[in-house]
Amino acid sequence: METPITTLILERCAETIEKVIIPNLTGAFEFENAMWIAIILHILATNVEENSQELSEENEGMGEALGQVLEVLREEKALSQNAVRSDLIETLEGELRKVEMGPPDVSEENYNLKGALVHTINGLDALTDDLPKETLSSLRQQVRSALRQQLDHSVAHVISRMGGVPL
Repeated sequence: METPITTLILERCAETIEKVIIPNLTGAFEFENAMWIAIILHILATNVEENSQELSEENEGMGEALGQVLEVLREEKALSQNAVRSDLIETLEGELRKVEMGPPDVSEENYNLKGALVHTINGLDALTDDLPKETLSSLRQQVRSALRQQLDHSVAHVISRMGGVPL
């Protein structure tokens, strides 16, 4: 996977401080502060990369769930004239097209896919009377599973930020 631009920028800033600024400092106070800033930038760079990789994995899972829903909706010929189905297909196609093109920001993609999941579950709820019960149940389960993974990840992230103290 490609290194995120934010990681590269943070690393470059830390290296600049270490190689250009620090050698020209004469005071102990300035030297110590510059070293701490460089260390913090290195730490931040590593965390940005890890978060980016995690988000990419999440995005892949959400994209798969949405792709499966889209595939089933396209196959349901009985709903071909249904406006909710058409809107849902259009939305899912648009979001999955964006994923294929790869937005410059993994966080933006993550946000958009989460919105698409919510839109999908609402659309499926509106199709309750028009889809076979087994199909509807399966699609809801896929979307809810993807949403649940997002919730679990968010909770784990908050816990880790609190120093591992469970809520």
